[in-house]
Amino acid sequence: MDFNKTFGDSEKIRIRYFEIEEFEDGYRVIDPFGFFEDLFFTKEALYLISLFDGTRTIDQVKLDFFKATNIMLSDSEILNFINQMNNYYLFYNEKFINKFEEERKKILDLEYKPIEMIENISQVKNFIKQNLTDDFENDIIALIVPHIDLRIAMDTYLKTYSKIKNLKRRIFIIFGVAHSIHLTPFSIFPKNYFTDRIVNVNNEIIEKIKNLFGYDIHFDVLAYRNEHSVEFPILFIDSLFEEFSIIPSIVAYANNKEDLKTIAYRVFEIVKNYKDDIFLISSIDLSHVGRKFGDDSYYETKDIDMEYINYILELENDKAFEFLRNSQNKTRIDGQFANYVFLEILKLLNVKKARIIEYKNYYEEITDSGVSYCSISFHI
Repeated sequence: MDFNKTFGDSEKIRIRYFEIEEFEDGYRVIDPFGFFEDLFFTKEALYLISLFDGTRTIDQVKLDFFKATNIMLSDSEILNFINQMNNYYLFYNEKFINKFEEERKKILDLEYKPIEMIENISQVKNFIKQNLTDDFENDIIALIVPHIDLRIAMDTYLKTYSKIKNLKRRIFIIFGVAHSIHLTPFSIFPKNYFTDRIVNVNNEIIEKIKNLFGYDIHFDVLAYRNEHSVEFPILFIDSLFEEFSIIPSIVAYANNKEDLKTIAYRVFEIVKNYKDDIFLISSIDLSHVGRKFGDDSYYETKDIDMEYINYILELENDKAFEFLRNSQNKTRIDGQFANYVFLEILKLLNVKKARIIEYKNYYEEITDSGVSYCSISFHI
């Protein structure tokens, strides 16, 4: 991966990508790579670091900062600020690139990746096993499932995964979404996971898929560090079945539908040879609205959600994609890309029927925000 192509010219000091949230009287700075714990910036500090955009010298940064704030920083003050930020790998430079490669290597050298975001995982698995219902169906070939917090949607999770408790298929392809920076359109995680036992990836299929792509589909392994859209399905699959394998993937972005079709066709080219053993999961949530997500206030999204869901139920991934693109996905449905690839593969597998299992909305009063989610089954 060419970082200069991704991040731009780095001849002058330039900040790299990080995320910002308003917090009390300032801002929380969040690193999607996980290289540092959250930092807290004043408005002035955030403005200062934003001036390091690769177009200014240090003297120009000082001058522009003075013009905006009437604060004249001394040479030692600004150099101290630069050094502090550099220690957090906030600038795109050799230090950051070396750290990036070092962390990637650590993950690729692992025997397995532990699922650490779920505490007391053995107890959670036992709870799942004990609370599955007998409402199962034998002709399901795929599911859309949520990835919202387990404590919020456990009833929906149990209702949904109970549908496949007697499933004979044992190769699970999980299509997750990127909640941290992801530089390639599509990736597959090549390492085994660990719950309270090892969960094996299907290396044979993964290697065959990898050979069809013109870029390294293992480049973005850092995006899987705590990716709950991948790890939650693994938890439930591992609770249901003794023997199985997984293909954990993320569909991060695409410039157009044709790029998404290409991803789907390449994956299908391999999985069609395993079609009687393959089960597909798209792990997505629906709308994200309210103050927590940058809106002035929470508002109802059911009409938008249901219009999108209806396209999904008809396997109309082109119409679903256009619906979100035409509205600039104003309610932030995060399954836009994953669902397109997922549905395209299902159509290639001649899936004809879909049924909604559940639709719900979670409202968080303290942030005046809400997230909607659903589960849908697909049948042969």
